[in-house]
Amino acid sequence: MQEIWIPESLIILFLFIHIIRPTIKKFRDIDGLAWLPLLSLLLTITLFPAYGFRPEVIPLLLFAAVLTPLSIIKQGKVSIKYRGFRKVKFVSALPPLIFLAATTWIAFYFTPQKDTALGTVGVHTQRLKSGATEERNQTEYSIRVYIDENDSQPSRRPLLILLSPALGSHSAVDMVSQELRNRGFTVLAVSERLKASPAKLFRRINAYFSGTVSAGANARGRVLEEERKEDILFLLSWIKQNPRLEGKGLLFDLASRDMIFLAGYNTGGSALVLLENTLSQETQLRGLIAVESPLWSLYREEEYIRAALSVDAGWYESVRYGINNWFMGIKPKKITGLGPLPKFSTPILFMVSGRSLEPKFREGRYLALFKTLEAARPYALLASVDNTSPLDYTDFPIKHPIITTLYSGGRKPVVNNLEAPSLTAAIITRFAADILKTESMTSSRLVDSPLPAGVRITRQP
Repeated sequence: MQEIWIPESLIILFLFIHIIRPTIKKFRDIDGLAWLPLLSLLLTITLFPAYGFRPEVIPLLLFAAVLTPLSIIKQGKVSIKYRGFRKVKFVSALPPLIFLAATTWIAFYFTPQKDTALGTVGVHTQRLKSGATEERNQTEYSIRVYIDENDSQPSRRPLLILLSPALGSHSAVDMVSQELRNRGFTVLAVSERLKASPAKLFRRINAYFSGTVSAGANARGRVLEEERKEDILFLLSWIKQNPRLEGKGLLFDLASRDMIFLAGYNTGGSALVLLENTLSQETQLRGLIAVESPLWSLYREEEYIRAALSVDAGWYESVRYGINNWFMGIKPKKITGLGPLPKFSTPILFMVSGRSLEPKFREGRYLALFKTLEAARPYALLASVDNTSPLDYTDFPIKHPIITTLYSGGRKPVVNNLEAPSLTAAIITRFAADILKTESMTSSRLVDSPLPAGVRITRQP
């Protein structure tokens, strides 16, 4: 990934020349240098389609975006010439040089240290289409099956069906899936191939930030959870048919039919929790893993209590009553509590960020999750890791280390960014191994390992 340093260095060089131009007489007479900020801006923009979303480059992009119009305006005022300008002292260039140095440090320091391309070794890819319904158009899924090609008895390996997060899709969990495969699973990772529309992206963002306080945002989150339910039921119907993977054979020749685990991120995890009773009847389900799952469908909105209008009320009271009811009807509703909690017959693992243990988050965004955990039977675990963000159970700490750094506020993480996918896989493997041992099933394929300090496991009951 460090090959991105080449275009970044060129961009920084152009900006540096522009900044010091007024201080050097020979540079002041070169008219074309006035367009270097614009060229830098265009080059910076091209980094995103070339290398994907790079948050560490955003400060450099903003700096170039500020310098570009200033350069064009200043150049126009002097008739596109610097000739005749008074000599500018170098000290005047220090503030922009300091900003350039800061953006340069951010861009270089937070460059991923590891190749972030999707893995190909031992990975089978396949596409799958669902039928269209009245509520939803045809959906196309991208499926990646992670197989240990050196295993002589792959049918003894537990099958982990992993619903990728909407943000990042396969690229967000590719390294996690590889780690899980290395620990003894056959992993079937699923994501939607269609990109989210701006409207759907707005619903996700709005639900994420306000889904536990605003009834409108909560309703948008419920829609997303319902869509994921449909995805899960369709995928399970396909898996039950023991599909043939092109060039690899039947699915249950590559994984155990009797040891199936389902894991989902965000709304995918919520859908698993809400469908648990159905899922346990449809498959040989041994456990569920819900990662940072909001459970929006468990929240309930406030109800307005309207006083009855007396039969002998005059016209004035009737009008006022109607106006009050109209205003109450259009007033945005809030979330005031939780509805009935789901009951479980399958062991479940909730994985949440370190902030979930803080009172304001425990009683806010994670309220439904903790209440569900308290009511869960027969076996439920809550795993939280100190100084982690909601994205740290994915590949994001490796691919976007600046996000993890900003979230932690400088606090030391439990593991370094390069080990984040391995830590996620270790927590899931520990959960699965315990379940299989409890049920006296073969779990020798799973490579369990001790968890580092800072990983908090809460068991219920």
